[in-house]
Amino acid sequence: MSIFLKKLQKHQDKLSRLEKQVLAYIIEHPEEIAQSRIDEIAKKIYVSTATISRTSKALGYSGFQEFKYTLIHHLEEEQRPAYQPSANFTQLAERVQNEISETLQLVNQEYLDAGAMLLANSQRVEFFGVGSSYSCCFEAARKLTFAGRIANAREDWDELRIVAKHLTTTDVAILVSYSGETNLPLEYVAILKEKKVPIIAIVGSANSPLEELATLVFHVKVTNGYYGDIDMSSRIPMHLVLELLILHYIETYVEK
Repeated sequence: MSIFLKKLQKHQDKLSRLEKQVLAYIIEHPEEIAQSRIDEIAKKIYVSTATISRTSKALGYSGFQEFKYTLIHHLEEEQRPAYQPSANFTQLAERVQNEISETLQLVNQEYLDAGAMLLANSQRVEFFGVGSSYSCCFEAARKLTFAGRIANAREDWDELRIVAKHLTTTDVAILVSYSGETNLPLEYVAILKEKKVPIIAIVGSANSPLEELATLVFHVKVTNGYYGDIDMSSRIPMHLVLELLILHYIETYVEK
């Protein structure tokens, strides 16, 4: 069973009997769910479409369509190359080198110029990253602060939500997300989009919901890797792109 489906199972305790029935079918037939309409699924498991919608919401999604989109994405992710973490230095070094090399090929000079300009014209910069992505944000905010920008990276989820509601068009938000589909970053970016805040997104997956809402998107190459249930996927490519963006801003706009 995939990590994604295992995470869904953890929601069982808060589901009703019928919702548990829906979840059990999803876990047993994920590919079928990804290719079916909500009414088709309802007929197969003898529940209403409303029950399927409620189940999707109980699992943390706005509805069945968002859940289905996420499921499809995870099924596609499982087909991507993955590595098995080990203590072998050569294997680790080769993986990191490949990720860095492929990420550098994805970096667009025009986008670096646009990103540096957004930073230069901003009143303040707020970083949004949860879980493993937070460390990237913290380091980048620290460097921007020393470069003369008002920059913050906050770890508390509720605080991030409040900050998103108070940013304006004169600020810049930088969102870092491996999947580009985690619920909290998507919630923050929806708030930011509504308030017309310029958004720079750094994501490890193409065609994610996050990048559809961003002003500027940088893609990075991250190879999936799990040691048991522990996500060992690297965040080094995110650090790299943030470093390039900040260096380009400093070289272009900060007085020597």
